Amino acid sequence: MAVKVAIVGGGVAGLASAYWLARKGFYVSVYERHREIGFNPDGVRCGEAHLIRENEQIYPPKTAVSKEVKGVLLHAAGRKYTVTPKNAQMVVLDKPRFLRFLADIAEKEGAEIITGRRISTKRDIGENHDIIIDASGCKPVFKSLEISRCGITYQETIEDCNIYPGDMLEQYWLHDRLGYLWIFPKNDRTDTVNIGVGWLITADRGARHGARTFLKRWKEEHGVEGEILRKTSGIVPLGYQRPLIAHDVVFAGDACIGADELTGAGIIRALHNARIIPDFLHSANINERAYFKMLASDPTFKPLPLFRTACSICKMLPRSLLYPILFRLTAKRLNSELV
Repeated sequence: MAVKVAIVGGGVAGLASAYWLARKGFYVSVYERHREIGFNPDGVRCGEAHLIRENEQIYPPKTAVSKEVKGVLLHAAGRKYTVTPKNAQMVVLDKPRFLRFLADIAEKEGAEIITGRRISTKRDIGENHDIIIDASGCKPVFKSLEISRCGITYQETIEDCNIYPGDMLEQYWLHDRLGYLWIFPKNDRTDTVNIGVGWLITADRGARHGARTFLKRWKEEHGVEGEILRKTSGIVPLGYQRPLIAHDVVFAGDACIGADELTGAGIIRALHNARIIPDFLHSANINERAYFKMLASDPTFKPLPLFRTACSICKMLPRSLLYPILFRLTAKRLNSELV
């Protein structure tokens, strides 16, 4: 008899998990609180950049790719660095379209997707399931995140922007705190960009307000012009968010593997998380240790012990020394070249 899985959340992790589980013979129901997949206003606060590695098994269709880019141009401590991926393609996604693509392939494999259904307790799901996967994002339903393991972001999507970066993602690493400002190109025809700031710090209300103020001041100083189409902000879980399992609930995506501690990349990690879930649920050891071991089996997704150290010493170590170390470490994790 097929195992019945209830997935809470129709984001990248939830929909990709539904696809892989249905493909492996599980009976899957996805509960998404918004009425339409891909129209979550909270789901576009990320920069939408994504690294497609050669061994990826879910490739975004061309309709879900806003822009292909060559790499990342890093500005830090008066120097410039270029990160170029090896055996991989770096893109900026149209995330709503990518989510609808994931929903389509999940449904084709037999997954049931129920929209407009908010889940707050297990009673809202009912008893017709064997296991729950909480992929509900940065504010998971069945646990609270450790706030010290979260960063903060504020982003604006701007059309007709006068600082369109062309074929590179740009990051400006900050001097006064550990974090960076990004400018990601989305549309060559309309010169649309995602421009935002991310702080790898405790995500309190003051930090969120400060991020918005910082970006406003930076835009004024650099003469940034254009029409603001959208503003978004929120917390970003950085690294593994324990517990990974609680009773009959398995966490996934932001509630589990989180975003990369240094780059903030979350889509690649959510897809990796989703791909291992069927094998984990089929395994003999469904426990925290076994789940973590499977998640961290790929070197790209191993925990980053240096992260906590960097946060504690960032006020003492000159950025000219700290950032090159972090950049080399990041390039190694992503199998990329740093110049």
